[in-house]
Amino acid sequence: IKSIQFFYILYSLAIININLIVNIYILMHIYQNNQIEINKQKDHFTLVIKKTEINHELQNFWNKTSDIIKIDNSSNGNKKFTFKADSIETLSSLLKTKKKKLSYRHGKILYINFLLQLNSLEKKGFGIINLDLNDFIVINKDEKKYNTVIIFINSNKIHKLENNHFVFEKPSEVSKLMSCPFNSPEIENIKNIPIKIHKNTIYYSIGKIITFCIDGEKKVNDKESFKDALTSIIESKLYYGLMRCIENNPHERYYLYI
Repeated sequence: IKSIQFFYILYSLAIININLIVNIYILMHIYQNNQIEINKQKDHFTLVIKKTEINHELQNFWNKTSDIIKIDNSSNGNKKFTFKADSIETLSSLLKTKKKKLSYRHGKILYINFLLQLNSLEKKGFGIINLDLNDFIVINKDEKKYNTVIIFINSNKIHKLENNHFVFEKPSEVSKLMSCPFNSPEIENIKNIPIKIHKNTIYYSIGKIITFCIDGEKKVNDKESFKDALTSIIESKLYYGLMRCIENNPHERYYLYI
């Protein structure tokens, strides 16, 4: 009887351990910051919008983002979005697997989806100050990474606009701002604090980051160098869209796909 009881105890412990392993496998944290988190459970992913003051004002942005992702369902007052995907990675990770050269298709997806997200923000008086590769996630709907969705996810970079400008008054804010590798000329040339930056700074930033994704081996600092880096997509809709984004004068920049 004792041996049977001992065997039962071992069996029970084994089941508990298996359940723990299964639960860890089933629920995994994929991405997280102080505004959102993305979890994986089996073949479903969940985007959770945290209850913060800024997210309360960004409901329009998150709704547009969920439309782009094509979510299966939402719950908790549109604060939790569930969708199916094969995998999720950062834009930086995708770029590595593509040997630092993104396809025209991926560049177009990034350009158009970010345009939709940015428009939803600007309608409510918000903007995005600058971009980095890890500000985007890539949702791969299939194993071959052909059917993908690329979205901006770092809502920490979303700021309220004041008369179409970002206003920064603290040296720490400006220092952090200038450390980004995909800044516009007006950010790179900041000399005084406080500073006002026109909202169109982000047009240059998205133009620069997509150009880097298409050909990261060439340094870009003027229109001719951008043209040289974008030779592989010259005279396409994406090419002309990017060239409209990277004008030196922010008032002459346009973010359009026509």
